[in-house]
Amino acid sequence: MKLPSLRNIERVIKMVPLVKDILPVNSESESSLLTIIKNQEDALHDKKAEICKLRERIKQLEEAHIGKDI
Repeated sequence: MKLPSLRNIERVIKMVPLVKDILPVNSESESSLLTIIKNQEDALHDKKAEICKLRERIKQLEEAHIGKDI
């Protein structure tokens, strides 16, 4: 097994603060992201329900139109 060189170890140690700064530390940013995702899921569900209602309405209109032709 090859051991990492001292230079590589030093590089990693120097990079740790940079990586730590990039990662979100507080849970506030995490909760706001979850809120955004939840809102998007709710909006998507509402749109799907609206599409379903419109499909039913189209079906009713088509049936009514076919009934008039007979």
